[in-house]
Amino acid sequence: MVYAFLIHTLTPGPCRLLYSSVFVHDPQINEVPTDDERATRKEQLLQVSQRVQSEYSFRFVASGDDSPEDLAGLSSTNELMSSLKSGVFRLSPGNPFNAEKVVLWKGLANSGFTLICEKDENRLIAENVLDHVIRHLQEHCQIILQPSEAILKVDRVITVIYHFLPNGQLLFMNNRYLRQVEKELEQVMSLKKE
Repeated sequence: MVYAFLIHTLTPGPCRLLYSSVFVHDPQINEVPTDDERATRKEQLLQVSQRVQSEYSFRFVASGDDSPEDLAGLSSTNELMSSLKSGVFRLSPGNPFNAEKVVLWKGLANSGFTLICEKDENRLIAENVLDHVIRHLQEHCQIILQPSEAILKVDRVITVIYHFLPNGQLLFMNNRYLRQVEKELEQVMSLKKE
């Protein structure tokens, strides 16, 4: 199961959490979180975003690039997707969550996309789902080059997340199932444009 999906900034400076979707899996938690719980959760998600930002910055510096990535020549979604940097790391219990989690992230320019998963989750499926989510966010929101679109087009972001991460479940998607999900997503998005 996925604990949370995040969209955040990556460039040096303060990390901004632009969008977060937390999937609660504890059957004992059926009430709306209190303000304190909400603030704690937001702080935890921001800590994860900052760590992803730090890893992304380290990889950028370690690669020896002196200038920011040149994205002017990248116009298609496929070109942008192939340019994404990625990483995986573990969060030990208590840092910042009570249980151990695994974080998968991908990013480019100033857009970071992060999945916080349970420790025993299938990472290949998680990475595949993250790729599909990013691809469709780019197609419907142009989010890689304009991360603020996560705030401006939150209804589209929610729709993409709902189709590819229903209630935080990572689903194995063969080609047939993927085509069906994409077809349903296109139908919903066409209604939003009207």
